[in-house]
Order: sequence, then structure tokens, then C-alpha cells
Amino acid sequence: AIEEVEQAMKGDDKAAIEAAVEKLTQAGQAIYQKAAEQAQAESAAAEGEGQAESGASDDDVVDAEFEEVDDDKK
Repeated sequence: AIEEVEQAMKGDDKAAIEAAVEKLTQAGQAIYQKAAEQAQAESAAAEGEGQAESGASDDDVVDAEFEEVDDDKK
């Protein structure tokens, strides 16, 4: 698409230049959309891994009962 714009710019046909630029713009948007989808997928995967790791670190938690002792009552 870039080459098409460069070729169109060598000529004097404004419509050809605009068509080539439009095609380049559409290609750029498609690339951006694909990159955004990939980044979102990677973010979701990293978030899932983070939750799995935080669940694993909870192994040190101990459930216990306690009784509060009031020192004023003797």
C-alpha cells in the first residue's frame, strides 16, 4: 500500500493519490485492530496468570479460633 501511494504521488492524478492514501489508511487500521486484539488477549492471559499465582500464595493462610482475654476481669 505504501508503494502505491509513492507511485501515485509521482503522477498528477489527485483521485489516484487519494485512492492510494485511503487504501493505506485502511491497511493501517487493520494492523492497529489486530495489534489491539493481540494486546487485549495477552493482557487477559497475564491477568489470569496473576490470579492463579495469587491463589497459590494463599497456602500460608491458617484458619484459627481465638478468645479475647480481658485483663481487667480478675
